[in-house]
Amino acid sequence: MPARNRIEDLAYDLEKADLRSEVLRALGNPARLRIVALLSASGEKTVNEIAEALDMPQSTVSQQLGSLRLRGLLRARHEGGRRYYSLAMPEVNELLACLARCCRPGEKV
Repeated sequence: MPARNRIEDLAYDLEKADLRSEVLRALGNPARLRIVALLSASGEKTVNEIAEALDMPQSTVSQQLGSLRLRGLLRARHEGGRRYYSLAMPEVNELLACLARCCRPGEKV
């Protein structure tokens, strides 16, 4: 039997499918998706910078950043009393690009 590719692995490997579905669940929330898209496009930012850029309450952004960190999608670094967030999984950029191609304005999902 020939070796399976990475996509086929999702069909046959429950553990891999479970891990990948966690990424999709994390991005399934519009606030988290917007935060990840912003960080993908512009690099690391503080909570306040994210809240201002996305016109979201700082408390909402903080809560969603915590969720994304727990799932391993983001990392944080401390500098001068501030915490800077960035993508921990560069592969998410490919997923975001795919979403952009798949879902165009005015089209149904």
